[in-house]
Amino acid sequence: MLPTINEAENLKVLLPMLRNALTNYDWFITVVDDGSTDGTQDVVNDFAKSTGRAVLIERGARLGLGSAIKVGMRFCLERGANIIVVMDADLQHPPEVVPKLIDAVANGADLAIASRYVHGGGIVGWSLKRLLISKGATYMARLLMPWVRNIKDPISGFFAISASKLRDVIDLLSDFSGYKLILELLTVMRAKYGDGYSVVEVPYVFRGRAYGASKLGRSELIGYAMLVLRLSNYSVFKYLVSLVLGSLIGYLSFIALPKFNPFIVNLFSIELSLFTAITLYLLLMGMRLNPRHYLKYHFVKYSAVALKLAFFAMSMPIVVVLLISGIVQLLLTLRFIPTNSIVVHTI
Repeated sequence: MLPTINEAENLKVLLPMLRNALTNYDWFITVVDDGSTDGTQDVVNDFAKSTGRAVLIERGARLGLGSAIKVGMRFCLERGANIIVVMDADLQHPPEVVPKLIDAVANGADLAIASRYVHGGGIVGWSLKRLLISKGATYMARLLMPWVRNIKDPISGFFAISASKLRDVIDLLSDFSGYKLILELLTVMRAKYGDGYSVVEVPYVFRGRAYGASKLGRSELIGYAMLVLRLSNYSVFKYLVSLVLGSLIGYLSFIALPKFNPFIVNLFSIELSLFTAITLYLLLMGMRLNPRHYLKYHFVKYSAVALKLAFFAMSMPIVVVLLISGIVQLLLTLRFIPTNSIVVHTI
């Protein structure tokens, strides 16, 4: 399944390469085009006439990558496909990897992800800036979405999925996932099956475009960040609210209590702040109040307290101390207190 916008030159190369790579399979190619003006439609139609194995779905306007992929996958399901491969049409996803993805699903995996970050994978032709953006996006997803932490490349746009599993979850996918639909797919599969689905990663080397310009821009990066926040049930914001309220209650208790023993009063205010913050966070996240979470949060809280004391001993400005310790506390909380995924319904 190929979503396209102005990929005529790339498709002239890619379509014959896919045909050669898939000679041992019963295959067809679905292209969903969002208003190309460079002759993309003619390239696909010519290939369809010569092979009888391609279908062009023209939508006439840029209606979004997420919705284009959904339309293409749904069409593949209607055509009776057993395994559906999603890939870019810009030659950055090598066609010779497609049979490996198909074989992985045919051999029992529910989802096979082409990965740049497992042994044998890699990236060629990227600037340091682009590599840092990719690594940062990967870390953000793995931090805020614990159910993807075991996956090395959870933001890959190149994957194969079992039709039987896709059929059960496709209506749960939104149209707004953009080029990182795999994150939403992993989220709804977890919500649907729990741990009852299997994911494998297949190494590949990601290369720069042969023709055309990258569509990655500021709006795509902002959209990605909002997607991860949404799929993580806005855990960052909910924790910050809980932390502020917990700290406020702890501070007010410290002021209100008589100072018969400053150490005990201070310890009590810290414990009250800790208990309030983690309780509010768990409730806002829709999670059960589990004693293990309270124990883990003790480690988080007292690690932050120890960090503050160390920084104060170095005479660092209080604003810097509070900022650094707050960030560390946030990161540790998100790392050690698992969050629940949410089921995202089509809007």
